[in-house]
Amino acid sequence: MEQVEFQGFGGIALAATAFGSPENPPVLLLPSLGQVREFWFGSAKALAEAGRYAICVDLRGHGDSGHSPDGHYELDAYIGDLRAVLASLSSRAVVVSAGLGARVAMLAAGEGAPHLVTGLALVDTNIWVEQAVVDRLGGAMALRTASFDDPSKIVDAISAAYPNEPRPSLTERTMAAYAQGSDGQYAWRGDVRALAAASLPDLEERLSEAAARLAAPVTLIRGSLNETVSAEVTQRLCALIPGSEIAEIEGAGHYAASDREDDFNAILLDFLERKAPRQPLTFIRGSEPRVLRDALGCFGTGVTIVTTINEDGEPIGLTANSFTSVSLDPPLILFSLARSSANLETFEKAGKFAVNVLHIGQQPAAGRFATRGVARFEGIVWSQRDEGGSPLLEGSLASFDCTTHAIHDGGDHLMFVGHVDHATFEPHRDPLLYFRGKFRRLHFA
Repeated sequence: MEQVEFQGFGGIALAATAFGSPENPPVLLLPSLGQVREFWFGSAKALAEAGRYAICVDLRGHGDSGHSPDGHYELDAYIGDLRAVLASLSSRAVVVSAGLGARVAMLAAGEGAPHLVTGLALVDTNIWVEQAVVDRLGGAMALRTASFDDPSKIVDAISAAYPNEPRPSLTERTMAAYAQGSDGQYAWRGDVRALAAASLPDLEERLSEAAARLAAPVTLIRGSLNETVSAEVTQRLCALIPGSEIAEIEGAGHYAASDREDDFNAILLDFLERKAPRQPLTFIRGSEPRVLRDALGCFGTGVTIVTTINEDGEPIGLTANSFTSVSLDPPLILFSLARSSANLETFEKAGKFAVNVLHIGQQPAAGRFATRGVARFEGIVWSQRDEGGSPLLEGSLASFDCTTHAIHDGGDHLMFVGHVDHATFEPHRDPLLYFRGKFRRLHFA
C-alpha cells in the first residue's frame, strides 16, 4: 500500500492510495459522492493480488483531497480531475466507479477521451434520475454534514437515501469518511460544500450521448434489491452502451459493493480477466527465479506439518506444502525439503517421518511451524504410534506415519519418499489451503 498524489483540474491535489506493483495494468477506483477512497480498499487489495495496480482516489473536496477554492463542485470539475489522473498513468486504466463517480467516468470516457480507458465497471448507475429521487438524495447528503455522537447515527443518515433497501453495515470503510474531534463528535471528512451541491442538474441528454459513444468494454453491476437503480433502468442503459453487460448480486441493495464485497470482487475480477486481460509474466530458463516461484504459486495446495524425532528423542517439525501422493501399491508419499533447512540432516538420519495434513482451524500451527526461533511444539498436542515414532498432531485432517523409502536429489531440495505404515483421517473438516503465498480456505459455489 502506497500513498500517492495526483494533480487534478485547476491544480487541485487529489489524494490516492495504490495497491500492487506499478508495473501491472492499472485499475482506478473512484468513489461516489460522500464516500472516501477507503471505500474501495477491500476491492483494491483483491485486485492487487490478481496482478493489477489498483489506485483508490478521493474526489476533490472529499477525504484528504484538496478543496475547491471557489466552493464550486460542478460535474465538469470532477471530469477534469478524472481525465488528469488517467492521463498521468503509464498505461490505459480500467475505471471502477459508483454513483456520481460512474457518471463522471461515463462522461470523461464518452466525451472525447476513449483512449484513456480499457474498460468501465459502473456500479449502481442510473442516468434517468427522477426529481423526487434527486430531492431525497440531496436531503440525505445534507444529513451527513451534521455532527454525530454515535456511529450508528451515521448509518441512519446514509440509509436515509435508500430507506426501502437493506441497511448498510457499520464498517471501517463507513467510518473512514468521518473524523472524531476532541469533543467526541464525528464529522464528515471533507468540504461540506461538496455535499451541499449534491443535486444533479438535468443531464439525461448529455449522459445518454456519452454512454452511446463508449467504446471500451463496460459492465453494469447492481444489487438485485436496489430500488433506485432498477433492473429495468439498468437494462435500458445496457441497451444504450454498445457491447455492455449486466451483473447482479442477488439479495443485495445499494450497498452491494461493500456489504457483499466477495461477490462484488468476483464479478469485477471475472470482467477484467475476460475483457481486459493482463499479459502473463514469463519465465525463461536462466531468468529471475522469483518469476518461476510466483508461477508455481499459482498452483493451490494443501498445507502440512512434517515431523520426525531427532537422535535425542526430541520432536522436530516444519510446515510444508511440497507434499504429494506417489503410489498406492506400494503406498508411497513424498515431500521436499530445502537443502538449506536446518532440519535436513535430522530427517536424513531419522529414517522415518510423519505428514500431518492441516484443517482450516490449524492455521496458527502452520504459522508457528514456519517460524524460526520459536518452540514449535509448545502448546501442540501430539502423540506417537509407538515409542520413538514420529509425532502425530492431534486433530489433523489426516496423518501419515511413514518409514523413509528413498531420498532423491531434487536440485536445491531433497525429495523424501515415505512408505505409509499407518494413516488416520477425519473427512468432515475443511482443509487449510495455500495459494500465491497466502493461506486460503475453500469457497463452495
